[in-house]
Amino acid sequence: MQSDASSASRGSSLTALLGVFYACGFLAGFNENLVNMALVAIMGAFSVDAVTAQWLVTGYMIAVTVVVTCMAYLYRRFSMRALFLTASLLSMAGSLGGLVAPNFAVLMIGRLVQAAGTGVFIPLMMNVIVDKVPHQNMGTYLAVGSCMITLGPATAPIVTGFLVSDWGWRSVFVVPLAAAALLLVAGFVVVRDDRPGQRKALDGLSVLLTALGVTLLSWGLSELTLRPVAGMAALAAAVGVLALFAWRQQRLASPLVSMAPFGQRSFWPAALLVVITMMTYFSLSVLAPLYFEEAAGLTASLAGLLMVAPVLANATASLVSGRVLDRKGEWPLLPAGLLVAVVGLLAALGGAVQQSVAMVTVGLFFGYLGTGMVLSPAQTAGLRRLPDELDSHGVSLMSMAVQLAACLGPAAYVGVMSSAAARAAAGGAAGGAASATGFAWAMGAALVVAVAGLVLAAIYARAMRSLPAAGR
Repeated sequence: MQSDASSASRGSSLTALLGVFYACGFLAGFNENLVNMALVAIMGAFSVDAVTAQWLVTGYMIAVTVVVTCMAYLYRRFSMRALFLTASLLSMAGSLGGLVAPNFAVLMIGRLVQAAGTGVFIPLMMNVIVDKVPHQNMGTYLAVGSCMITLGPATAPIVTGFLVSDWGWRSVFVVPLAAAALLLVAGFVVVRDDRPGQRKALDGLSVLLTALGVTLLSWGLSELTLRPVAGMAALAAAVGVLALFAWRQQRLASPLVSMAPFGQRSFWPAALLVVITMMTYFSLSVLAPLYFEEAAGLTASLAGLLMVAPVLANATASLVSGRVLDRKGEWPLLPAGLLVAVVGLLAALGGAVQQSVAMVTVGLFFGYLGTGMVLSPAQTAGLRRLPDELDSHGVSLMSMAVQLAACLGPAAYVGVMSSAAARAAAGGAAGGAASATGFAWAMGAALVVAVAGLVLAAIYARAMRSLPAAGR
């Protein structure tokens, strides 16, 4: 009887703990797309162009990527409780800074502080799942986590669209400020951790290399279509810096994040699929509001309403795909998801060319549906075959893949959209038509990447049929 009561108590504690961290994952994702619907208003308020304004998204992603890179170290060095409380306070401080920002520079700083806090939440959630959930249920639990990660940024345009229309762009920061405060109270009660911390020094050079490499990569992609020479130089420098980072990790006794998971043939293709999938997902989340408002001339609230069906499709696909993976495996789920996303991108491209808002919305629906089918299974496929000692490093690398995609996708595709729109305007196209042309070119670029992902998914999923998951 006592044993049953103890098991029930542990189960309730785990449920409460996961509930808090699932909510944290949602908030982290929500914050990633927090300002998307406000970009047009912010551009007008501070007299900045789209390329500058999108750094509120890309800069946030870079900061999150740096924090995520450090999480394998931070998770071993500090208690779960200390990490959670610190992250919640930073998230609140950054949201407050955005709410009262008097100029664009202060707004940018607020976003970076916000990112430093919420960047802890996603890998912390995934570490809890990998450490505490039975292996046979990992796909389902990670699917719920992935649903939160994707539902957050997918929901943000809907909620913030109404806020921007009715209360102005500053109001969007009220939501994460209130949510972080509530989570801080709940986590103060629920989050407990008795893991002993490992007193190892943080390798500051590795952190610096990460920040520099990702920043150069994002800036290079955003400049590639506007100033090709500068863009190519930045990309070349980024590759060199990130290669130096990886080389350094191989030679440190206590690396910031181990590169060993990439030696597993089940891991690196899965991580690449995560990058491709999330590049598509985050790009749609950034570009769709710009298209609806600038090309179609819709209000922010109506643009948000048009995102409801794609959001629900993504969330449903994410939840279902985890259970399908646990029962059926990677084939044919992964290639099927990328195929659906490719169809969606084709429809969005065609809708932009024909200036059909309805067709673009249908394309977004299938784009969101397809990415929802792939993200969770790809993450689970890579993580569930790792040996136990590489779990925290694998989680960090998968989280880095998500955040790297969030940096690369918007930077690259907004750059394509802006340069194509500028060329169309210079050729005499009206403002809305020029914006639609830019969106079409961006969808074309995303389509090329998604097709490459489809080929990789087909090869990888077939290969995984003969490779069982590691036992625990």
